[in-house]
Amino acid sequence: MNKLITGIAALGLWTVSTGVANSQQVTRFKHQDDTYYHQRLNSKGIARYQYKIPANTFGVFTLKNHSRRSDFDIFVYDYNNGRLLTKGRNYGTKTELVITQPVGRDRYAYIKVLNYGSRTSRYRLYANHVNPANKFLIALAGVPFCSSAQNINNRASSRIITGVSSMLQGSDFGGVARDVFINEVTMEMRKQFGYGCMGEFVVNWGVSMVKGFYRNY
Repeated sequence: MNKLITGIAALGLWTVSTGVANSQQVTRFKHQDDTYYHQRLNSKGIARYQYKIPANTFGVFTLKNHSRRSDFDIFVYDYNNGRLLTKGRNYGTKTELVITQPVGRDRYAYIKVLNYGSRTSRYRLYANHVNPANKFLIALAGVPFCSSAQNINNRASSRIITGVSSMLQGSDFGGVARDVFINEVTMEMRKQFGYGCMGEFVVNWGVSMVKGFYRNY
């Protein structure tokens, strides 16, 4: 499937100081909705963060160029083994939205924000996680009279999550609007599950997750 979009974002946290970032310091932050970290970062400067991604959830990170100058990139690694999980390297001042795939255990992400450009500039970093199980309940509430949707088993649920995950795998989210991404998810889910009761439920579930991804975009 074609590369899809920007993503998402965002986990919120408390706000930190506005001084120039210390490239050696790693800031640990906790999940808190509708907040963000912001710093002014020198050219080629690096800011580092650590964030806990709960088991079986998508990690969502949104990086905005608040000053609208320079060029910020984001890299997300597994804190334990240093493996690169995802990265956002859009050109110029575009928002970066990156997503990590769910795993069956809690894990810590190591986030590196880089000012790739030639000017000192300010960014905003949002972190979030999207829980497919919670979005399942939201989607189910949207089709209360659909008996087949209410009888979805674990195997079907796993298939849906795998389908959405496969579309996100390796995707470049930068520069693609949320509605375009929702359209891509809808078409793909219709192909796999049809236009009946099951298809309607799956589309609702997929769209609910996408909206969670784009929350801070």
